[in-house]
Parts: sequence; C-alpha cells; structure tokens
Amino acid sequence: MSSHQIPDCYDIVIVGGGPVGLFAAYYAGLRDMKSKLIDRRHELGGQLTAIYPEKWVYDIPGIPAIRGKHLFENLTKQIAPYNIPVALSEEVVHIRKNRNNIMRIETRGGGFHHAKAVLLCLGMGAHIPRRMDIPNLVDFEGKGVHYGVHSLEHFRGKRVLVLGGGDSALDMALTIVDDCKDLVLAHRSDRFNAHEETVKKLYSSNAEIRTFHELVAVDGNSKLTGATLRDTRTAAQTHVEVDAIIIAIGLIFNLEGVKDWGIELEKNAIVVDHDRRTSVEGVYAAGDIVTYPGKMKLIGTGAAEAMQAIHHAKTYIQQTFPYL
Repeated sequence: MSSHQIPDCYDIVIVGGGPVGLFAAYYAGLRDMKSKLIDRRHELGGQLTAIYPEKWVYDIPGIPAIRGKHLFENLTKQIAPYNIPVALSEEVVHIRKNRNNIMRIETRGGGFHHAKAVLLCLGMGAHIPRRMDIPNLVDFEGKGVHYGVHSLEHFRGKRVLVLGGGDSALDMALTIVDDCKDLVLAHRSDRFNAHEETVKKLYSSNAEIRTFHELVAVDGNSKLTGATLRDTRTAAQTHVEVDAIIIAIGLIFNLEGVKDWGIELEKNAIVVDHDRRTSVEGVYAAGDIVTYPGKMKLIGTGAAEAMQAIHHAKTYIQQTFPYL
C-alpha cells in the first residue's frame, strides 16, 4: 500500500475464524455492519477444522447432532450472502487506538487493518494440543499418535487407545468406537469432566473404560504397535496392543500478546462484562476465550455472547462515530 492510500475502516474486525467468530460475522451482517474476519491459520473453522472435523456437536439449537466439519460448512453458507472479506494466515500481534478512537489491528509481518471496534473470538488460543512427556512419543506423531479425529479412515478396523476424561476425549471415542476393531479409553481418575449424557453414552458403548490409568510408554519401530498404562493408585503397569493413540488431555494457549494490549486477563481468559466488553473501550470478546461469573464453554454460549458483543458494539459505534 502506497503512503497516499487510506486503508478501509471497518465497523468491526473479528479476530478468530472459529464457529463463534463465523457466527459473529453473520450477525454483524444481519445488523448491517461492515466487518472483516482475521485468522492466524490458513483456513477458517478453528477447532472444527483443525482438530475435531469428525466430532459430533450437540449444543446447537434446532440441530440434534452435527459433525464439526458439517457445522463449519453451514456457518460458511450462513455468512456467504454478506461477502465478508477474510484475511488468513495473519496473526494479530497488537491492537492500538489512535487519537480519533480508530483501532489499528497490527499483524505479524507488518500488515494492519482499521476498525471502529474489535471483537476477539480467539477460542482457546493457538489450538496447540497438550502433549505428554513420554520417551519416543513424538517419534510416532503422525504414525499412530494423533491429537484429533481428522478422518474416520485413520481408525477404521484398528485397535485404538484414547487418553483423556473431558468432553473432547469422550466425544472422539464415541465418534470412532463403532468403526474401530477395539477401543480403550484411559483416564487418570474415575471422575469425567464431560456432560453427563456423554458419559452415559460412553458406558453404553463397546469401549473398554480404564479409569485410574495413565500412559507411561509407547512401543513400535516404523509404526506404533503398543502402549504401557500405569494404574495411578497402585503403580501397576499393563501393556496394551494398539495401532493408534488419540491424546485429548487439553489445549495449551498463550495470551501474553493479549496482555500486552492492555486487556485484563484472569487465569488465561479475557475478562468481559455483561455487554461482553473487555477492559479496553471498543474491544469486545466472546467464546471460550472469555470469563465472567457463570461462564460455560459451549459453542451455543459463545454464539449468544457474539450476538451480545455485536449488538453493544453497534451502539458504541453509533455513539462514538456519529459522523462516520
């Protein structure tokens, strides 16, 4: 861009192209707001496309169950009529406000965007799966060790070990259990951090559930052949023959950059009020990245927060920029 060109100034720039960000873009279009989507990844969809395309999603009103990849397809169809510009592979590194209250959103590599308001829909951050400190485990990543279910064919007819006790682990186990030759789910305790109905479905399935067990070793040469589990109560070890391991013990996220923008954080989450405003005027946030009393990390909740943020951002824009 030459020095004499004035960049477009959007009503709102939405940072994060996961399900909440996509729905926010749709609702901004519905409210006749000029918006733009920015995502650090090479494609939209967030966890729906990066980690859980085959996972079943159950918390969407009016849709009893839908796979992540199909929910993403529906969301892209929903925003299509508004022709919303999208900037991919652009990581936002700073947000600053000029003397006229216009936001300058700077991206790594020197790019920038301008907007009257910003909505942060960062999900869980960079979507980096939590890894385990186990010898040789990294050698089998992509050769039997997985951090999501990208294709059912990777697990069809195979012996699979799933590690984790949250919704993601149980949902992925339920997604593939009927296609596997055998499935074992191991969890460090006997308490699952998942929806009650999901736990009931797991126990009703053909999965072998090993509570109070953790992974301590993997075996194989060019491909994975086995795993060693340890009882967290007795330290007794057992060997399991497996063709694939799915590790679903959480995601690691880093919000140091957000902290540098002057936004208040609490335990790796952005603090928002009932209007979904952050501590920086003109910056809103929605989805898994936010915290407030009673917060629930669900796509349906995030969609409601996105609508609230867009609604209050429009009011803020009308009051702050009556001449634009």
